[in-house]
Amino acid sequence: MNARPEYEERHRPSLQRNELQRNDLLAMQALAPLSLTYLPWSASAMRPSGVVAVLNEILVNQRRSVVELGSGVSTFYIGRLLRQRGGHLWTVEHDERWAALLGQELAREGLGDVVTVVHAPLVPVESRWPDEESTWYEQRRLAEMTAGRAVDLLVVDGPPAYQAANAHARHPAGPFFAARFAEDFAVVLDDIDRRGEQDIMRCWEDEIGVTFEHRPTNGRIGIGRPGPAFTV
Repeated sequence: MNARPEYEERHRPSLQRNELQRNDLLAMQALAPLSLTYLPWSASAMRPSGVVAVLNEILVNQRRSVVELGSGVSTFYIGRLLRQRGGHLWTVEHDERWAALLGQELAREGLGDVVTVVHAPLVPVESRWPDEESTWYEQRRLAEMTAGRAVDLLVVDGPPAYQAANAHARHPAGPFFAARFAEDFAVVLDDIDRRGEQDIMRCWEDEIGVTFEHRPTNGRIGIGRPGPAFTV
């Protein structure tokens, strides 16, 4: 009798963690050509394997108009790749001090003409989940940012959503950008190991007509595209 399926089911969480760690180690090797300087890779940053998936999406599907919600280490890698391949990144950050520091470091690296840092404070918004106090980026700032352009890649790693009171804080991104997407687009959602992000993926599949590919051991991200899911 083969007991391996039962073993794998019982030990699935640790097996997934091990696979995730292996994928992150491989991703760091893949990122080496774009790792020009030291970057503060915090626990809240997108995992290396998630960053590689975003870069693959840009390269393979020729994404050139990229919006990122939540700025950090991924901002530099995306900016460096777009500098080589062509395109522009608009990265949105609610923390004014962090946005200013990020802008300075990007300019120091010569990425000021490739990456635009947009400071958009968090303001109260109506939530689909009435027991939550929801805030999201000031929409006037985002509307000005996207005026006259279509977004072909949206990377959602903000605002912070690690507490139960704001577990669905990232949901407004789907409805807001739905009318601002290019005909061919992709949306990447980070932290899909959390219940809130899982709910958001299900909502977005209905609201913006995408199908999500779930990658729990490869960045802990979901990648949604119009029509059936496929792997990059």
